[in-house]
Amino acid sequence: MKPIKLTMTAFGPYKDTEIIDFGELAENRLFVVSGNTGAGKTSIFDAICFALYGSASGEDRNDSRMLRSHFAEDQVHTSVELEFELKGQVYRVFRQLAHVKEGNKGATGDRYELYQLSGGEPVPLTDRFIVTQVDDKIRQLIGLTREQFSQIVMLPQGEFRKLLTSETEDKEEILRRIFRTGIYKHVADHLNVKRKEMQQIGLALQQTRDGYIDHIKKMIPVREGSLLEHVFQQEFCNAHQVLEALSEEVLYYEELTKQLKGKLEQETAQHKQLAEHYHQAKVLNAQFDLLDQLSSKLHQLAAEEPAMQELEQRLKLATQAVRLQVHKQHYQEAVDELARRTKLLAEAETALHQTQQQLGEAETAFKAEEQLAQVREEQARELERLQGYLPKAEELRKKERVVRELDAEVKQGARKLEEQQGILEGLTRDRQKLSEEIGVSEARTAELPAVTDKLRLLREQAKLIQELTKLNASLKGQLQLQTELRTAFEQGDQAYRKLEERWIGGQAGLLARHLHKGEACPVCGSMEHPQKAETQQDIPDREELERLRRVRSDAERHYLEAEAGCKALQQQLEEKEALAREQGISLDQLERLFDRLVQQGRQLAEEEKQLKEELAGMPARKQQLAALERSQEDTRTAREQLQQHWGELRTGFARESALLEQLLAEVPEELRSLEQLQQGILQAEQRKQQLEASWQEAQRRYREAQDRSLQATETRKHAERLKIDTETACKKSQLSYYEALERAGFASEERYKEAKLPESTFLELQQQLEEYKSEVALNRKRLEELSAELAGKERLMLSQLEEQMQELEQRIEATRAGTMDAGEKLRKCLESGEQIQAAEAKWQEAEREYQLVRGLHDVIRGENSKKLSFERYLQVEFLEQIIHQANQRLQRISGGQYYLIRSDRMEKRGKQSGLGFDVYDNYTGQLRDVKTLSGGEKFNASLCLALGMADVIQAYEGGISLETMFIDEGFGSLDEESLNKAIDTLIDLQQTGRMIGVISHVQELKQAIPAILEVKKTKDGHSYTQFFIK
Repeated sequence: MKPIKLTMTAFGPYKDTEIIDFGELAENRLFVVSGNTGAGKTSIFDAICFALYGSASGEDRNDSRMLRSHFAEDQVHTSVELEFELKGQVYRVFRQLAHVKEGNKGATGDRYELYQLSGGEPVPLTDRFIVTQVDDKIRQLIGLTREQFSQIVMLPQGEFRKLLTSETEDKEEILRRIFRTGIYKHVADHLNVKRKEMQQIGLALQQTRDGYIDHIKKMIPVREGSLLEHVFQQEFCNAHQVLEALSEEVLYYEELTKQLKGKLEQETAQHKQLAEHYHQAKVLNAQFDLLDQLSSKLHQLAAEEPAMQELEQRLKLATQAVRLQVHKQHYQEAVDELARRTKLLAEAETALHQTQQQLGEAETAFKAEEQLAQVREEQARELERLQGYLPKAEELRKKERVVRELDAEVKQGARKLEEQQGILEGLTRDRQKLSEEIGVSEARTAELPAVTDKLRLLREQAKLIQELTKLNASLKGQLQLQTELRTAFEQGDQAYRKLEERWIGGQAGLLARHLHKGEACPVCGSMEHPQKAETQQDIPDREELERLRRVRSDAERHYLEAEAGCKALQQQLEEKEALAREQGISLDQLERLFDRLVQQGRQLAEEEKQLKEELAGMPARKQQLAALERSQEDTRTAREQLQQHWGELRTGFARESALLEQLLAEVPEELRSLEQLQQGILQAEQRKQQLEASWQEAQRRYREAQDRSLQATETRKHAERLKIDTETACKKSQLSYYEALERAGFASEERYKEAKLPESTFLELQQQLEEYKSEVALNRKRLEELSAELAGKERLMLSQLEEQMQELEQRIEATRAGTMDAGEKLRKCLESGEQIQAAEAKWQEAEREYQLVRGLHDVIRGENSKKLSFERYLQVEFLEQIIHQANQRLQRISGGQYYLIRSDRMEKRGKQSGLGFDVYDNYTGQLRDVKTLSGGEKFNASLCLALGMADVIQAYEGGISLETMFIDEGFGSLDEESLNKAIDTLIDLQQTGRMIGVISHVQELKQAIPAILEVKKTKDGHSYTQFFIK
């Protein structure tokens, strides 16, 4: 990048517009900027940097608002325009600061423009002239960030020697900005957060595991002399020792459970054998009871036998009556058929009379219609006449419609022409208004990045306060829950132990009832029983004891989980409070601070929302503007086409109107209406069809009346013959019925009716008789079989067997209780072992992951013997290349006395190291710190470093054109020899094609360099510039 012309307006000490034309230098590529202190020499460099990057060249002048001239008038905006050459192309960038004019509340007037000057014509290089697009395009063209530009192209006051003499941390920040290695710092921060999370998880898992170990002491009794007792007597014990001791307890309780189960199986087998004997005795006694019941039942059935015999006789008579039912039915059917035939004969005679009357009426109507033949012919001729006018009427109708449509289109075309003119005028106004609105919106949306950054910071602080508040509330609630759960567990444990003592005491009493002198105790095996347990009342059952055990276990698990949760929340709260203190947040005023942040956040969020909506709507509005321009052109074209079409319509209307008048002359007036003509034709056709239909109907009715009369005569004759045949058949059926009645033994029809039974009653009585006979036979047979089976047997007494079974059941219950107790302890041992083993495995896994993340974090952040982070390791490589390039110039300037070396020494107090400089003195053969160099020596070293960095960045970035360098630093600290060598170095750079600008008060430098840019002040205090070429 090589500047061509710089134009400053109301910038720094320059009140009005100041133009610096670098073309006046001609072939002089090296020039001095000279002037009194405060005249505005550095402001020239600031203006170049501001034009390119929007800020001044030095870090102490980052606020662009400070660049506005105090001499400027209110209506004049601060602006800088820079024309520069880059890779053979010429560009122009323009930036104008917004400022608050008198009487206004907000700053206005900011502008950003970037053009390529091709053939003298400016070509915009961005879609929109907004700050973000202009900044991105500048960085793309030059290939350098502002930080890189300030380090290798424009070396401002105070910045020149930082790379040489600053501490490692400061050099790291410089190199981070230049070579963009900050991503590795972000990786280290992310790993640090991950490390803390894994550490917290590991502590929580460790607390859970220790909670399970403490739980064993409360839930599992410690046997005297056991390994578990030895482990718990130690001051510290690990999970492996506890698991080994639990394994021993498992083996013990497994063996005890096995012995008790064997005893329980023996007692259960004895009980089963005794139960079978008891069941057999019970079955025998039940058979004797059944024998008595069968004898009693047979006596009851013998008493019912006379009534059953009478019932059997009644069923026989009912069966005879059923057989006569067929004859009775045939006789009744014959009587019904005779009545039907008589009725049909009467109906046939009535129908014959009616058909003869209808025949006379049809004959009269036939003769009347026959006389209307002349009327029907006249109606047919009238219909033909009307149909002849139909084609012309239809054509007339079409022509009238065409004329009306053309007339309407002509009028509509005139209206559309007026509408199009109005639309065209409206589009012109809308386009102008929208263009102005887009310009205002672009100025407002340029503030969006700053608003977004500020809102993000507020949200992060508010989120941290919310997390602190939430953690405090959660910890308070968790502590209360822990207290409640501990109380619930202690109550559950106390209730369970009391019930267990009662249950064990009850089982001991039951067992003692069956202990006899000389018999072994089933629990301890002793043959003597000096103090037997007493039998208790209201012994709890096993199910209630098991339920309380589950309740206690659940309560204990919930309590331990709550305790671990409290510890985890306390640790999270401490970490968040430390982070809050780092950010300067007072922990005593969280609520008030949060409300203030929320209020500020709402205002910024609303502002950001409005700006984003405005920015998001900008493409649409620009598209809308383009659409308005297209619509304006389309509307203008459409109006011209509409004008042409309207003229064609008027010509067509005149032609069709003439043809319509000709048709009107050919058609009678009363027939011109197509609807009236069609209605007349329809009425004529209807009259004609009506006359013809009446004639056809009269003929049809006359023929049908003749046919019906003949049919009615035949029907009457047939009905008369059928009635005679039916009378004969009825007499035969009556005779057959009375003969069958006599054969069945019924003296009269009344006797027959008395013997008849409904079918349901007959079936019910028949079933009752059969069931009685079946029951008598079955009971007699069962009585005989059971008597034979029980011959020689007697009833047995069950009370003695029941007493033996009860005694054996009590012994089984006592053994089962001991088995269950041993099994419960075994289950607790196994369950605790699984819990501890699982918790230990989770902790070990979490610890491995923590150590992995911690090790990786230590590597990235430089926790090693050289205190060298991964990011700094990369920066060291860049720095070595810079030193190599710098030494090629430094050895020549220093006469071969000095060259720079990167220092490997460790910094004091564990500070980060690796980016320090030492200087090797060839005269003494020793290394020393660069801070021991004199002022002139430091200047030479800093200049060489800047030039070396320029070489490295140009090689690193690729495609960067470094054709200019501006130096604002103290040449006055150099002696005559060093100054001459520095000037030689600058001249060498000039010969490579670079433009070099130097700010200096040194007279020798001004004498050695022929081109001088003089900056002077007027008596009013503002400045101006002038080139002097020797």
